[in-house]
Amino acid sequence: MRILDGAIFIADAHENAKRSQFLKLIKSFNSGALPLPPQIFLVGDIFDFLSSTSYTQIFYQEWIEELNLLAKKSEIHYFEGNHDFNLSSVFNQITIYPLSSQPVIFNLNNKKVAIAHGDIYLGFFTQTSLKMLRNSTFLKIMNFIDWIFQFKITKKILSSQENKELSYKIPKFKELIAKKIDNYKSDMVIEGHYHQGCEFKINGKDYINLPCFASERSYFIVEYADEIKFQLIRSPNV
Repeated sequence: MRILDGAIFIADAHENAKRSQFLKLIKSFNSGALPLPPQIFLVGDIFDFLSSTSYTQIFYQEWIEELNLLAKKSEIHYFEGNHDFNLSSVFNQITIYPLSSQPVIFNLNNKKVAIAHGDIYLGFFTQTSLKMLRNSTFLKIMNFIDWIFQFKITKKILSSQENKELSYKIPKFKELIAKKIDNYKSDMVIEGHYHQGCEFKINGKDYINLPCFASERSYFIVEYADEIKFQLIRSPNV
């Protein structure tokens, strides 16, 4: 699979009742107010909590409809995060990559680019917890319990995320990435998850951590010119 000229990368929009800039962006693509990108890479945590569970799909109905509409016009690749998972039944027009399929290798000018949300190659306890959270049987049970209590569990989760601080710097971030970078069998790595919005070279690989869209309102766009480059673009207030 090839990354196309004009492709955009968005991560960590964390959309909720108080944050809807991503919704405004995809509506602008659908309406023609903004030029339609040929490819859109959604690199996880686009929502504060979206899954195959009932109430999350009711809450995010407008987002779901707009994304499925956009997928009929543009090629969308969705990498599930730790806030959005089990999405194959939610987005029927979008290519979904669960945690178990990440990283996914794409080609960019004869270079191998590994793309993942970022919550992989972590410690055993963390990885096990994340896998359990995404387990379909566990989610069905929790969805039933949630229904019994009139979806109070999901509503509580969503409300607890509304004012969460998403803009921060991780001390010694490069050293953190160095511990797992060799697991990626590629020339370049693109991740979200960490909210750092930075680029550097490490262990012979080009590493990009995408900015947190929720706090920065920014995303990367690929430009094929004399050399391939990733340009940081601020989302217009549409």
